[in-house]
Amino acid sequence: MSGTSKLTSGSRVAIVGGGIAGAGLAASLLFNGRARGVALDVRVYAGGTEERTAPPALLTPECRSRLAALGCRIPPEWRAHELRGVEVISQGEGERELLPCAAGGLWVVDGWPKGEGGLDMVRHVLSTAASAQGARFVDRHVERVERQAPAPDAPTAVRNAGPLVVRAQGSGERFHAVALAAGAGPLMGDNFFKGFRPAPSMPAVQARLQGAMTGRDLAPVARLWISPLPAVDALFLIPGASSVYALAFGAAVTPADLCQVLMMAARDGLLEEGFEVAALETTRLPFGPGRTLVAPGQLAVGPAAFGHPLQVGLSETLASCSRAAVALLDGGLDAPSLERRYVRDGLGELMEDAAAGARSIAWLRRAGKRAPAAFVAARAKHSQGGVYGGGVLGLSAPTPLGLLAAARWSGVREVVGSWLRTPMEPVPTFVPEVEPDLYYVVDDDADTREALTLLLESTGARVVSFADELALFCAVARRPPTAILLDVVLHWVDGLRLCEGLKQHPLTRDTRVLVMSGLNRPHVRQRALDAGAEAFLPKPVNPDRLLCQLTGRVPDPLAAAPREVPRPVVVESFGEDRFAS
Repeated sequence: MSGTSKLTSGSRVAIVGGGIAGAGLAASLLFNGRARGVALDVRVYAGGTEERTAPPALLTPECRSRLAALGCRIPPEWRAHELRGVEVISQGEGERELLPCAAGGLWVVDGWPKGEGGLDMVRHVLSTAASAQGARFVDRHVERVERQAPAPDAPTAVRNAGPLVVRAQGSGERFHAVALAAGAGPLMGDNFFKGFRPAPSMPAVQARLQGAMTGRDLAPVARLWISPLPAVDALFLIPGASSVYALAFGAAVTPADLCQVLMMAARDGLLEEGFEVAALETTRLPFGPGRTLVAPGQLAVGPAAFGHPLQVGLSETLASCSRAAVALLDGGLDAPSLERRYVRDGLGELMEDAAAGARSIAWLRRAGKRAPAAFVAARAKHSQGGVYGGGVLGLSAPTPLGLLAAARWSGVREVVGSWLRTPMEPVPTFVPEVEPDLYYVVDDDADTREALTLLLESTGARVVSFADELALFCAVARRPPTAILLDVVLHWVDGLRLCEGLKQHPLTRDTRVLVMSGLNRPHVRQRALDAGAEAFLPKPVNPDRLLCQLTGRVPDPLAAAPREVPRPVVVESFGEDRFAS
């Protein structure tokens, strides 16, 4: 091992995480080392979690400049999809503001579903540039990093640091320095070094939508919907060349929350009707700055060190790679020097931005309908981005600090205003009339759908059945039915949540909903009642009692033999027996 606190020719550096931060740090280390006449041995280990949903990449002019400076050849087709702006929305159709992008300002890089996602494409370009400069990529996941005691006759600086051993799937290799660039992956905390505190993270759910181009005129506009549901802090909708990327985040967000918000977005015209969820998975987003990010010869870069959900570009991540490379070359084995050069001098502004961006989310929720105006006010007051071009949403402005100030003021005004005014619900400009004898049947079981459809059509009614519940909100808002027969157990969202969502919106609240379930239990019936259902129908459903519930007519016992339907069942209304066992 080397006898100096600096990295010198022949020094070995391990980077844990082969994503954008890992490949960017490898390229930056080799580029800066070559400029100083220092030849390094850089190994990049796989790390973090593999995401099948493959998010797109948003590239600002600064991102593109940093990539070019690292030797990346930017394919000309990357500029084929350019965003016109980012629309911030609150209260559905009520409040919205468009934050325009400068000409050539924000590119959406994306190859999904025919190829790689945008982040994968950028990582591949960075990895190619790093490999061309001598980096070696190792397809093994790191389990932990250990510090071994050095030889007794080693110099003082090396004795204080000690060699580092990277344990990866049964193997162990010694390095002078190790950097963590694995994002929100599993290698965190004391497995990296004792006392390491990475950036906090928040649960999120991401999805790819097909047939869902955003905007009525299909304009290339990204959208940020603030607090569409209690469990969802915000929803991102980013249009790509042939799909839409959706991301919902919040402390208790679930895949069902994202699917319900997508239905609401289609109802309000933010997505095209008839979209399909082609991929969906949970993930985590960085939510502020980390603490204790360095140790002798060790540091964290990119999302492992800092970040926030409104930081959708890559400028800050690439900036941290450049700062980490310089700090490792100047004082890689000395902890105080590394702390001063990397964290205090290098990441100071980025860490402040991460803290401000994370705090802004809570204030934007409080701001409610004033949230879009807060973005506009912050953009006007702080027209220039920071040193790193660090505006939120991939824009040069507003900065996170500017947005935090405006969001805090808007939040205070909204809270105080809510004490002084009578709550008034926005009234839709156009409410379609209920179509007589139109019924919707929502059930993922084909036999049940067919049975109920035949039964209702035998009375002369028109029936639309849904195997996939994602189109329900949109259909009810545009063609209100006489009633909905809604199963509890569905593919994406349970029927009780859908019933509750329908009853909370002015366009759909008056729609009659009858909930069906094979689980005939008092607590299920009570939950259906609390959600706004008119009746609970135990499965299998009794045809005569169902028709009685829908039409109010009592069956004639002397009438002809009852119709044959594929699946007989029993209907139980909420009334005198709603709490029956």
